[in-house]
Amino acid sequence: MVVRCILIGLTAALLGAATPSAPAQAAFERGEKALAANKLDDAAAAYRKALEATPNWAPALNGLGSALFKKGQSVEAIALFKSATEADPELKLAWFNLGYAARKSGDYATAARAYERYTQLDPNDPDGFYGLGESLRQLGQSAPAIAAYETYIAKEKRPSEQKWVARAREQVASLRAPAGAPPAAATPAPVTSAASTLAPAPVAPATSNVGTLSPGGTPHSTLSITRVRDGDALMKERRYREATFAYLDATHADPGNVEALFKLGNALAVLGYYSQAVERWNRVAQLTPDATIRQSALDNVAKAQGRIAQQGGSPQAQGVAPGFGPLADTTRAQARRAYEQGVQRIHARDYAGALQSLTQTILLEPTLAVAYTARGSAYIGLRRFAEAAVDYDYALRLAPDSASPLYGLGESYRMLGRNAEARAYYQRYATSTAKDVRPELQAEARQNAERLR
Repeated sequence: MVVRCILIGLTAALLGAATPSAPAQAAFERGEKALAANKLDDAAAAYRKALEATPNWAPALNGLGSALFKKGQSVEAIALFKSATEADPELKLAWFNLGYAARKSGDYATAARAYERYTQLDPNDPDGFYGLGESLRQLGQSAPAIAAYETYIAKEKRPSEQKWVARAREQVASLRAPAGAPPAAATPAPVTSAASTLAPAPVAPATSNVGTLSPGGTPHSTLSITRVRDGDALMKERRYREATFAYLDATHADPGNVEALFKLGNALAVLGYYSQAVERWNRVAQLTPDATIRQSALDNVAKAQGRIAQQGGSPQAQGVAPGFGPLADTTRAQARRAYEQGVQRIHARDYAGALQSLTQTILLEPTLAVAYTARGSAYIGLRRFAEAAVDYDYALRLAPDSASPLYGLGESYRMLGRNAEARAYYQRYATSTAKDVRPELQAEARQNAERLR
């Protein structure tokens, strides 16, 4: 199976919903050439220029996603691919890229939906059916996975790709084998640390991350899965505070992600925040259908409660959030200085500098909601609307009584062409009574909501 890398050019597929201006077309072509030459920073800059000239132009969104994916920025890339498919539902390469990127990130449900749409748009390309089969297999949907693999086998005639045909046949044989015939899959490796003596705890596999949300919530499953992987890497480097931030990110993106909750408990315990760890492990015990994982979570709860009894009145034992205890005052001061610098840079229209300052703020104080709101504004200034929407949504989760993220989401979704969602957020801002609401913006929000009807 040819790996239809994310770098497929779009020079021959410029029929997105938005009509590009001449400057956008020229910038896009520069981006295509830079991408083909693997000059990723140049490519990203050119695609952004194209989007500045023609916002929400699907080929440029897809091109920018391609450059960012190759740079390792999978969360941003997937958001851009989704935006491209929404801007032009007929842009088949955006659907393929979304499927490929989501599958590589472990979000098999999104991947399956994207590949399914791609195979509808281009039923003659065997690659889409292979990706669909892989995604469905990971979701445990054996019958449709077999059908997708068999379609791939029937369509794939290229001599260079016969090794993938052989692989597809192996997968079909495995899926058709009687239950219990293949060896059982290994239990995921436990997350442990030299800094923690809690019992090793198995974690839920990445495919079990779907859970319920609070009313009105929307899961960002791709972001959640990716941030779990980021946290895993940071734990290996013993960067425990930053790992906690990553796992917090994952649980805010998808509160039902059992793996993220379990690993967040582990990271909090390493830092000494046992009460918060207990809260996460108890949540795992409530959510998981796996008896082994539930028992491991409860075992860790018991050990953590023992630690709380030993430590008495320490900030950790009291459940004070990382970054807000007495030991973190210096860090908090650094975070606030970086935040103020970021806001100043936004006012000076130095959006790239603001992005840098506000990212540093978030690393120092990962639960500071206003930092996410401000970083969303920096992304808006850079015309990176999909990334802005992710930050505004996260800010709203951290501070549900605030109004500023509502306006930001309205702006982001309007620029992405997602008018119904934009209108809903504008209306919520227009009727908000939050302390941070601004009357002049409420008037604009009402006008924008009316125009989007």
